[in-house]
Amino acid sequence: MRMQWRSFFIIAVTLTSCARSERPLVTPMAAAVALSGGPSKSMVYLARTSGGVIAIDLGWWGSADAVARQLGALNATPGDVTNVFLTHSHRDHIGAWRLLRGSKFHLAEKEVPRLYGNTAHGGVIPRAAEAVNSSDLPRTGDLRVLAFSTDTAFAFGDDTLHAFLVPGHTAGSAAYLFRGVLFVGDAAGFTRWGGFGPARHGYSDDTGQAAASLTALWARLPRGAVRQVCTAHAHCREYSARLLADIQP
Repeated sequence: MRMQWRSFFIIAVTLTSCARSERPLVTPMAAAVALSGGPSKSMVYLARTSGGVIAIDLGWWGSADAVARQLGALNATPGDVTNVFLTHSHRDHIGAWRLLRGSKFHLAEKEVPRLYGNTAHGGVIPRAAEAVNSSDLPRTGDLRVLAFSTDTAFAFGDDTLHAFLVPGHTAGSAAYLFRGVLFVGDAAGFTRWGGFGPARHGYSDDTGQAAASLTALWARLPRGAVRQVCTAHAHCREYSARLLADIQP
């Protein structure tokens, strides 16, 4: 546990500015970002590949309109989105599933029953939110779901997306590395003191497991492949080679 907390401290002090900073992810006609929801905005990343457009996460309320607008910035339509990758299935990251229901949906195997609402998330706040107002969830058969149970690579022409299992925030949380950006979902959270910390209490199934998963992730990353780390709420920081060296067990 001491090593885990040391890792998070190093993440906080080694990475640069962590304000909401989706602009570096945007490349005209190649990649776009849609933001949705309230003050804690949820990010949808869209990228054009040689095989079609891919999406990472799907935002929450208002996300369908926001995603449609940003697809327009890529000269694309919802029908051009071939693959969707979900970091996890909390309501603020699956909002546009109906808009992109014709796509292939990729997520960790343990997250599938939670996406369909067959198994409840463990976090106190997500459970309370469901009791007050249940999420608009797909039902079994509504989507083409391709689940993965180990770290996996997906090829899209010249692009490769790497998927990593990081359970804890939810049972099937995943992180994705694509074009130099590591999308960690909510496996790491932005803190008011200026850095990344462990997944938040109250929102997470098992914060101890989440901390261990994040610590173990760094050793599995392809060497030299990560330029930035971004949470699902559009907080991004530059990744340094020293960060990886300093947090090795």
